[in-house]
Amino acid sequence: MKGSTDPTSEVRAFLEQMPLFFNLSATSLITLACSGKFIQVKKGQFIFYQSDPSDTWNIVRSGLVSILLESSDGREMVINEMRPGDFFGEVGVLTNHTRSTSAAARIDSELLVFPRQAFLGIIEAEPLLARRLLEITANRLRSSSERESALAFLNAQARLARLLLQLDKQEPDKGYVTISQEELAQRTGLIRQTVAKALGRWRRAGWLITGRGRILLLKHAEFSRLEKEWLAE
Repeated sequence: MKGSTDPTSEVRAFLEQMPLFFNLSATSLITLACSGKFIQVKKGQFIFYQSDPSDTWNIVRSGLVSILLESSDGREMVINEMRPGDFFGEVGVLTNHTRSTSAAARIDSELLVFPRQAFLGIIEAEPLLARRLLEITANRLRSSSERESALAFLNAQARLARLLLQLDKQEPDKGYVTISQEELAQRTGLIRQTVAKALGRWRRAGWLITGRGRILLLKHAEFSRLEKEWLAE
């Protein structure tokens, strides 16, 4: 129909804007574009669950996706967040193992999804793309090790202080952190009551101001001190 958008052209145009695919051959780009499709994911909807088959590779076009690790007693911890331009799900696809984490949309999101075989085919055909993926994955592993160290050696308040500083740096122009107490608990491996108690203490001390899902940090130096000095007993 006149005026309609060719899905393959739309996918290719999106891929061409991403540094990950710079200098990819025209043939590979077309092949990849033909195999991908955009999907809409509503806020709170799961994209896949821990232990699901690793059958897709995903790129965030818009929105925000949380990567979740579930414990044996049913608790969930957010271990990473994927923003526009970020990709996820490649480790399971490359190793042919089941998903080691779950993924869910934090807000309404749009993803570009590729089947496993299409992803593996393009990796084999494009060594430069494989190298870029390896570099990004290695950086994520380093960040993951830092998070594990924080959970192992920092006490509850130090973990929370560290996360608030990280979130504040991610959106410096915003002036405040947008996150709920429940999400803070998920990101730090704490229970909500512990988070609420710490925020209340810091609010009374004048370190921060809290509102509905918003936190304004006032004393960054105090939070930095907690991150560095308050170690687990």
